[in-house]
Amino acid sequence: MFNIMRRSLLKTCAIFLSVLFTVQLATAQSRVIKGVVKDSEGKPLSGVTVKSNGQSTSTNQEGIYELMVSDADNVLSFSSVGLETLQISINKRSTIDAVLLSSSVDLEDVVVVGYGGVKKSDLTGSVATLKGSELNKTPASSVDQLLQGKIPGVQVAISSGQPGAGATIRIRGNSSLSGSNAPLVVVDGFPWGDAGDLKQINPEDIESIEVLKDASSAAIYGSRGANGVIMVTTKKARAGTPRITLNTMNTGSTLSVKPDLWRDGIEEAVYANEAALNGGTPLSQLPYLGEIRSGVYFPSIAELRGLDPNKPKWATNTDWVDLVYRNPFSQNYTLGIDGGSDNTKYSMSGNYYKEEGLAIKNAYDKYTGRLNLDQKINNAISAGTNIILTYTNNTGQNLSAGRTRIFPVYDENGNYFRTSAMDFGNPMAIANEVLNKSKSIDVLGTFFVNVKITDWLQFRSQLSTKYGNSIGDVYEPATVTFRGYENTGFGAINNYNNNELVNENYLTIDKTFKDIHRLNFVGGFSLQNSKTRTSNLQGMNFVNDNLQNENLNSAKTKVLNNGLYASTLHSWFGRANYALLDKYLVTVTGRADGSTKFGENNKWAFFPSAAVAWKINEESFVKDLGIFSELKLRTSYGLTGNQGISPYQTLDRFGSDRYYVGSQNGFMTGFGPGLAGANNEQGLTIVGGLGNKSLKWETTTSYDIGLDIGIMDQRFTLTLDFYNKRTKDLLRTRTISPSSGFDQQWVNDGEINNQGFEFGVNADIIRKEDFNWSLGGNFALNRNRVVAMGESDRVVTGSLIEMVRQNVNHFIVGQPMYTFYGYRSNGIIQSLEQGIEAGLTGGEALPGEIRYVDISGADGTADGTIDPTYDRAVIGDPTPNFIYSFNTSLNYKQFDLSAQFYGVYGNDIFDLQKMTPSRQVQRWTPDNPSDLYPRANNTRGYKASDFFVEDGSFLRLQNVTVGYNFKPGIIKGISNIRVYASGNNLLTITKFNKGFDPEVGLDGINWGNYPRPRAYSLGLTVGF
Repeated sequence: MFNIMRRSLLKTCAIFLSVLFTVQLATAQSRVIKGVVKDSEGKPLSGVTVKSNGQSTSTNQEGIYELMVSDADNVLSFSSVGLETLQISINKRSTIDAVLLSSSVDLEDVVVVGYGGVKKSDLTGSVATLKGSELNKTPASSVDQLLQGKIPGVQVAISSGQPGAGATIRIRGNSSLSGSNAPLVVVDGFPWGDAGDLKQINPEDIESIEVLKDASSAAIYGSRGANGVIMVTTKKARAGTPRITLNTMNTGSTLSVKPDLWRDGIEEAVYANEAALNGGTPLSQLPYLGEIRSGVYFPSIAELRGLDPNKPKWATNTDWVDLVYRNPFSQNYTLGIDGGSDNTKYSMSGNYYKEEGLAIKNAYDKYTGRLNLDQKINNAISAGTNIILTYTNNTGQNLSAGRTRIFPVYDENGNYFRTSAMDFGNPMAIANEVLNKSKSIDVLGTFFVNVKITDWLQFRSQLSTKYGNSIGDVYEPATVTFRGYENTGFGAINNYNNNELVNENYLTIDKTFKDIHRLNFVGGFSLQNSKTRTSNLQGMNFVNDNLQNENLNSAKTKVLNNGLYASTLHSWFGRANYALLDKYLVTVTGRADGSTKFGENNKWAFFPSAAVAWKINEESFVKDLGIFSELKLRTSYGLTGNQGISPYQTLDRFGSDRYYVGSQNGFMTGFGPGLAGANNEQGLTIVGGLGNKSLKWETTTSYDIGLDIGIMDQRFTLTLDFYNKRTKDLLRTRTISPSSGFDQQWVNDGEINNQGFEFGVNADIIRKEDFNWSLGGNFALNRNRVVAMGESDRVVTGSLIEMVRQNVNHFIVGQPMYTFYGYRSNGIIQSLEQGIEAGLTGGEALPGEIRYVDISGADGTADGTIDPTYDRAVIGDPTPNFIYSFNTSLNYKQFDLSAQFYGVYGNDIFDLQKMTPSRQVQRWTPDNPSDLYPRANNTRGYKASDFFVEDGSFLRLQNVTVGYNFKPGIIKGISNIRVYASGNNLLTITKFNKGFDPEVGLDGINWGNYPRPRAYSLGLTVGF
């Protein structure tokens, strides 16, 4: 009986459990998981594939998905082209949100290479890609500043922190002496011109940037690709319901390092008296003796110290740093919208950027608008346009805070204080009374038509235009600046107008034969016209300053200068990409350019290139290893050209110059053959303008070999490149015989070589559901050398430095470009006998002066005298040994953190600001026989020497950004919210002169540039 009951009970339980399991299974199969998929910036992602055990769906335009799963399903998989695939455990959740990170090394990504694109895996040239999202973490007025440290082999020098300042960009070194060294910038297929001032583009509008570094990739732009090409692609229109994005960034800035200026007025006065005495001033005429000079009372040292029983302690102690510099505030707002249907798609944005400068009265305002429109006319024809409108307003100037602390800003009458009638150094007067502003408008438009002739043949015609107009206003009162005093008031209006028109027409063939051969061919022609008009209206000798430059006709003296520069470039181009078995790749490129800038028989030149690549990872013996997702060996060779000179250098030109004719008539303007330039070391005006009908193209021959490595499905990637490029027929000015009546003439003369090595590495260290960590870095080493200079071994270049009466930068055969040339020094003279023994005479031989080295004489040995002909040599090199950067990025749930470091090593700086007050207090005196810093002497004539040369190496913490992405659904109607905080220029490690930024420009001369701020930003991104 018991056994029967037990069997019955077990049977009942089995039936019950079976029914329960069936019910649960049915319930599980009907369960729906929902969620939102976004990118790293919190923007919704449409078209993302969501899978689980064979079931799949895609996200809609708002990034929302719904997928039916069972309890047996453990993992959801999220994937999309160009993004990292993400797998998330379900764990019985009904709502799962996902954030997909960009895969900057996705081998299926299409890379823009000029007149089309190729898959990254099919690249044969040296091309680097930067996503637009990597540019928007740092406040900057120009895109080119944001490229610093991002791409190996691309050197970006930011030598000024002034609002609106651009940057100097070099790709794989300098290769031209007098022609352009800047890479070509191409925006949405429109060749804009030289890089260095990309103020027209809002970083928020950039989809990607590609840098074409070798001849194979850049030769499609022929005559303008010798310095590399920067391809900028703006965001394109996308179909779907309208998406609205608002980005805001507000930034506060401070001085990164307080300038090294006098902090103690007493020490300053003591130094001034000592310098005057050592300079030959009689004791009774020293500046600080408690006497009136030129109507101004100069206190004595005792009065400054409060030790004069007959006078109170001197009360004035003006902190000019505090008055001149401020903690500025900047704002950046962008509103964007895109959407449309399958036939009509649009994308538009508006941006307002306002930047206050560190110096008072310095400001930069920029307004940018962009419209991108694509229209599908029928199945074969589509058309579109991309228009960018930019307006900028820039005011202010670089101000010096190095004025003496002993005197006030204003005198007892409320006027600006002046120590004499010739004192024009009051920075407050300059800031408040000098007019210096500029306004510019830029309109850039591209209009295109695409015709799909067959499945494998397309035709594109594109018309692009660029219009730029700027007006600069200047007025300097007679009591504020020396130029104003010299001219009894100086006013000017400077006008600049530029028009460029480019028409390009080309065919594209893209066809695969028998799944073995794949051919992509682009061929067409281009016509570009450029015209620039300038005018400079000047007025001098004004009755008063009331109207400033608004009524130049009231000036007694008026000068008008204007110019017209026009040029035309005709081109035929073609490129063929061939792939065999998707393993062996060949690229052949050619471009013929004809420019009106050159002589009748030299207008046309042909620039060919070729490249081959081998996808080793596609070979079975490598595939079987299961290690490499990419292993590609590539090499290229080709020619590119440079026409980066002004028009009309083949023609004789007329010009004008002002010269002094006496105290009664002052300056007169003369006209005649030749163009007056700067002065040489002897103070004589350099005259150019003699034409040369034989001028021709400057040509660069480039060789590159590279290796691309990817492992663990591209979670670790490494790119290596070695290159060698040689530029010949250099476009430069050469000194000619004075009997011609000219000093210089443009010629093709000389040769430059650049060779180097660069690599970039990226690694996803941790890739999990809630935590990701990646590291990246790049390194570039370039060796620049002047191979030949025609008939000369050394050529002077750069600007004459009045302080040392010499051009410091020289081109010397066997040395890098811009090498420092001057005297060598050996400490400080400690006795008169030591000075005479060193070959010095007069005041230069006295104790406390710099001891220059007698290197040689006429017979090749030291002759006991210091002579400019025999005793000057190479004293420094501004070219870095290498540049490098590294970065890290972390994501933990909704938080993200990124940091970037940038460094330059091995470059020298010629520091004109070396003798700062902190070093002047360490000067040589009989009681302090310093061997580092010379005595105080206000009449010393410095020589250009290695005394001024310092190590300019530095490592900078460029940027740190911390962000938080709110979960969707917090506010109805808002798809994503991201807030972030960012710090820029946070820390610089350097041995360079205290108080100065070591980043001074590619010529390596520290002129005392506008300081770069340390910036702290708060940002908000909202998507609707």
